[in-house]
Amino acid sequence: MSEPQVMDLVTYPDPFLNLPTRPVTAEELSAGTAGEWNLAELVERMKTTMYASEGVGLAAPQVRVGLRLFVSDPSKEKTGFFAIFNPVLDNMVGSDLDEEGCLSIPGVRAKVKRYKSLRCSGLDLKGQPISFDCRDLLARICQHENDHLDGILFTSKIGMTARYSAAKRLGELEEEYREAQAALKKKAKK
Repeated sequence: MSEPQVMDLVTYPDPFLNLPTRPVTAEELSAGTAGEWNLAELVERMKTTMYASEGVGLAAPQVRVGLRLFVSDPSKEKTGFFAIFNPVLDNMVGSDLDEEGCLSIPGVRAKVKRYKSLRCSGLDLKGQPISFDCRDLLARICQHENDHLDGILFTSKIGMTARYSAAKRLGELEEEYREAQAALKKKAKK
């Protein structure tokens, strides 16, 4: 079997990142497909993409898939991989302010206030319920990736000083996006 292909990352300010995702149904999980996606293949490709991008988490909208799914591996050794469908976060406790980045917003890092611990529940690839308590980095990852599933970017949760610091880079990303869209339109007219 060949190595799963790396997927293209959707980057800011692509409007797809602001769209809420839909839950994966029990029937889809049972069949192993959702829309045109083989779910096992999608999870493997997202895993490959996350590792290739040196990320610790990746949500489906970041690879232009509108499903409630994220993958993560917070371990330095790349031994803690998991995928979770239809995640729900609850039992959120405490507060922690720490720096975050995002594969969809390259070159921007800022401090974000998140819950320090929580419970993450959802379904695995076989449609079986999974639930785990998480703290610190894993809690932060689950909140960040779950936000993606609701169409929320971490930059909407940063303070004014951080927003000002990020403004130049965000402006560059917006200009790159406009240029890419103009090139696509020009190509389509030919």
